[in-house]
Amino acid sequence: MGELTVELAESPAEIAAVRDLCRSFRQWLYDNYPQHRPVIDLYYNPQKFEALLVDLPQIHQRPKGAIFLAWLDGEPVGCVMHHEQAPDIAEMKRLFVSAAARGHGVAVALCEASIAQARADGYFSMRLDTGIFQTAAQGLYRRLGFRERDAYYSVPPELGQILLFFEREI
Repeated sequence: MGELTVELAESPAEIAAVRDLCRSFRQWLYDNYPQHRPVIDLYYNPQKFEALLVDLPQIHQRPKGAIFLAWLDGEPVGCVMHHEQAPDIAEMKRLFVSAAARGHGVAVALCEASIAQARADGYFSMRLDTGIFQTAAQGLYRRLGFRERDAYYSVPPELGQILLFFEREI
């Protein structure tokens, strides 16, 4: 196994790597669930997606948020971020690990870094959403102590059928 590191993404080059990973995640969804492209586009609106990526440093700005980038043998291979969803509650977003890095503990390391940082920043719980088809992610979240819950934000009916929501104390 190669050398795995997880660090806060802060430099322009690190943020660019995170944006590329986010684009890779959306492409992964398209490739793996082509029959659900309209719903994917509803969640990741093509017209708004690039603007969202530009705004990531503001959305997840320290100290109320954080962006983490995982490196395996010096290559950026995964990301996760969180921000304040409600007072004392952080929301984890955009966990993704490149295909080449899967099976190396990258997702666990990213989640643990995000949880630890959110706890250190004063949050008491963390929420997240994931797709019903992302069974590996669901298993990971459950192993990390997350439990299913009801939707914690307003969800369009088309998305409500394909999203699961989780929460845990941190």
